[in-house]
Amino acid sequence: MAQNLAIPNSDNLVVLTFGGAFLSTATDIKVYFGDEVYTKLLDPTIVIVDSDEQLSLNLSGTSEVGKVFVTIKRFDALSVNGTDITSMELGNLGQIVIAIGTQLIIEDGSIVENANSFVTDEEFKAYANIEGSSLPATQPDREALLIIAMKYIVAKEGKYKGCRVSSEQELPFPRKLMAVNNFYIESNVIHKNVKKAQMELALQAASSELFVSGQTQNIASEKLGELQVDYFSGGSSAMIRTDTADVFLKPLMMYNGNDNRTVRV
Repeated sequence: MAQNLAIPNSDNLVVLTFGGAFLSTATDIKVYFGDEVYTKLLDPTIVIVDSDEQLSLNLSGTSEVGKVFVTIKRFDALSVNGTDITSMELGNLGQIVIAIGTQLIIEDGSIVENANSFVTDEEFKAYANIEGSSLPATQPDREALLIIAMKYIVAKEGKYKGCRVSSEQELPFPRKLMAVNNFYIESNVIHKNVKKAQMELALQAASSELFVSGQTQNIASEKLGELQVDYFSGGSSAMIRTDTADVFLKPLMMYNGNDNRTVRV
């Protein structure tokens, strides 16, 4: 693939190259792009054959967002049903990135259906700029980092103060009966620490994994460099240390996030 970036409302083309595809002699070429379908015969300004081995797609009018797999079928007299020359199943072409269009559904404290983030792409870019941190150039890649960060926040839910406001909410926040610095937080508010923690985790996810796969049995707590291992009954899970984000998360946690507490019995 020579160019895999589609920019809505722009004249740039997605350029695909194939060896031995004989595109010029095809009776038709059909492109399946997400829920959208284009053909060389019906959409000659969208599906453009440059040569036997190069195909250009004008996806400036796409309604798709994020990263999308494309399936391309070649038709000729011997292949009336079409032959796939690229598809997700063939695995010979990566996803095409749509440069704009959000995949985030923002939880603002009102229990938003299917929410998957507390932070917008614009907020994330502004925060990274203040921090002097670099981010991926495309919106889908930045949003992917925010989604990874959210998985970490969800994984820590057992440590947060209070409880969920509704059984219908997708994310751990908002919460009721949660106090931060001795002040109760309204149950329809996403505390600023939650948003800052998500952005810090997303920044860290840009350069390292937040989770490490692995299972062990009945081992004492350990730290090795950036790796911290936490244990539970019957096994263990591992998370990379996230000290900067923890500065914001710990005030939201019971016992300030400390598992090694003394209890009178």
